[in-house]
Amino acid sequence: MAKRDVPNSSDMDYDDEIINNVRICSIISLSPERFQADMRHVDIGDGVQLSAIAWGGPVALETEPLLARYLVTAPLAGEITIGSGEDNVVADTEHAAIIDPRAKTEQRWSTDAAAIWLHLSRECVENEARHLLRAQERSVTLPPRRPVRFSPTIELTHGAAQRWHATLRRLVDLLDDYEPGRIPPHRLAVLRRDVTAGLLRAAWRSRPDH
Repeated sequence: MAKRDVPNSSDMDYDDEIINNVRICSIISLSPERFQADMRHVDIGDGVQLSAIAWGGPVALETEPLLARYLVTAPLAGEITIGSGEDNVVADTEHAAIIDPRAKTEQRWSTDAAAIWLHLSRECVENEARHLLRAQERSVTLPPRRPVRFSPTIELTHGAAQRWHATLRRLVDLLDDYEPGRIPPHRLAVLRRDVTAGLLRAAWRSRPDH
């Protein structure tokens, strides 16, 4: 992991595991007050992971490219400004942001910001895209795997994005009491596929019909 810059680390407590997981290379508190970050993380298998994060105060952070994963930021409260190359977006309770695996980001979280991070492996996304393309083309065989490019932000208040957001919220319900083996494997498999396919339907901007 790259060097982490926390000039007031004695006034901000957080879990290094999640910091490492999203490749945060710099995190700076924007408040002189001490605050405690609230972080939870579950891996539900097959390239799908969820984190719930609230820093407890305003922060600025930078991330390195995730390379093998997409990271979707869906705020539960507050506002998150994300700069990523040519894409600069604001995520809030009505808009989610999607960070490409190749992108570095600069982020600024408001004092009251809290969010869900949905981690999706490239393999998971690209394989699900093959199934969607096969259905669209009414083909017997799966097309070759290819890179997927998402829109940097999606509006969550209508259409396919609203339906995807409802699926994400069902997954979020697992965070509080998730334990491996406690939830039937078939239910997890359906939720994993629904949240991946739903995101593709809502935000995939490089598919042939777009």
